[in-house]
Amino acid sequence: MSEILGATGSSSPINPKRKKELDDKWKIIVTKAITDEAFKKLLVADPIKVIRGEGLQAVNGIKIAYDEVTKIHKVGIDNDADEEISAEGKWWSIRLKMIKEFGVELNRQVGNVAGFEEGTKPREII
Repeated sequence: MSEILGATGSSSPINPKRKKELDDKWKIIVTKAITDEAFKKLLVADPIKVIRGEGLQAVNGIKIAYDEVTKIHKVGIDNDADEEISAEGKWWSIRLKMIKEFGVELNRQVGNVAGFEEGTKPREII
């Protein structure tokens, strides 16, 4: 299959209808995660279950498994998978990494920082 120019200006070997389905459903999931803390916690705790509940599922040829040792989801692609399935596998891998990041709490500290020039006084951070 010839590569299709995507919204980012880069090309994707994923079928355009499938790519739109993946991206549209992903946008809904991300929006919910950003606006609903309880949904975000469920998504981080069990991403595959929540994603499936939102109507998004990987195609045949892509296997997603949870690695108990590393505590991350890993995407496996069948050895005989074509370019389209391989590209979708990468799509899933990126999204699962993003979901893991949703669970990371930022440790922001407000305080003083030294100036860039030697001898300057500390400045307040807003």
